[in-house]
Amino acid sequence: IKGVSVNGNITVGGGATYHAVASNDAVQSACGVLVECVAQIGDTQVRNRGTIGGSLAHADPAADLPALALALGSTITVKGPGGERTINADDMFVEMLTTAIEPNEIITSVTFPTLGAGEGAAYEKMRQPASRYAIVGVAAYVKLGGDGNVAEARVAVTGAGPKATRQSDTESAVVGSNGDDAAIAAAADKAGEDMDYLGDIHASEEYRRAMVKVYTKRALAKAIARARG
Repeated sequence: IKGVSVNGNITVGGGATYHAVASNDAVQSACGVLVECVAQIGDTQVRNRGTIGGSLAHADPAADLPALALALGSTITVKGPGGERTINADDMFVEMLTTAIEPNEIITSVTFPTLGAGEGAAYEKMRQPASRYAIVGVAAYVKLGGDGNVAEARVAVTGAGPKATRQSDTESAVVGSNGDDAAIAAAADKAGEDMDYLGDIHASEEYRRAMVKVYTKRALAKAIARARG
């Protein structure tokens, strides 16, 4: 349950620490954005104690991993008295601090994809300086077609609302485009339009709404650049 392996996909035990993932060279080669994301979580103490499964099960609205799990199309394997089952990331996050995991189930593993030629992903966030939680965080994944245009895209936002959410309007806007600056800006402008926002001492709802578009633009631009190699 604490292991990390790369064999076609990346399988991370529910009890594996952030550090175990961030320091794994095979994960870095197979899906660098996963290392990039977990390396930004908390501080050294947190990364050596906190776990991948714990983050996803807790579903903190400002956590980094839920957005990345959504953008990468990850799957979460849970086990309880009734046996084992798999939850798609899209079905995992129900509302604030609430997931599709039953009270008598635990996360045994999380599966992330490996990224190949023509694929790129990125995670960009505005962090709270003390906790390093995301005030706004955006994860983006793209796959280019044979013509060089964007064939697939998945974009997810965390930190801004009560749960991590996919940005379907942004995804639809960028798919089919050539992924240039204008296309990225147009797609990013659609981000967060249908979200419920949170406001607190760190950032107002209005500020988070504005920053969702800024960080979506950054994440998409980096993901597309990586996909182009």
